Amino acid sequence: MSIKIVLILPILELILFILFGDLLGFLPVIFLIIVSGLTGFYLLRSGMNPKNIAANPKEWIFTKFAGILLLIPGFITDLGGVFLLIKSLRYLIWDFVPARTKNFFYDDKRKSKDTEIIEVDYKDLDDK
Repeated sequence: MSIKIVLILPILELILFILFGDLLGFLPVIFLIIVSGLTGFYLLRSGMNPKNIAANPKEWIFTKFAGILLLIPGFITDLGGVFLLIKSLRYLIWDFVPARTKNFFYDDKRKSKDTEIIEVDYKDLDDK
């Protein structure tokens, strides 16, 4: 299944480039590709406070993955990146995640009540 997607996705992206090029014109399509790439680069480079990442790791993961999808040139990947940025549309992408991956994140054995809690203090080396 994943091999087929890897082979078919570039062909679909090229078809959409041609279709949007006919509808919008060459320069607007190139402008959209550049803007989405720069947006993806910004999302990947933007940092979060370690406290915010620890409090909400899913938000950080969705933002970084959306940045990767926006950085890849193409309209299908850009649409997936936009879906990941909009919180109410994330469930559409979540349906395409394999069950094996979902079980890794939501394994009941890993979330047992008997786990030991380790407290950690961190020091930001950038602050002086």
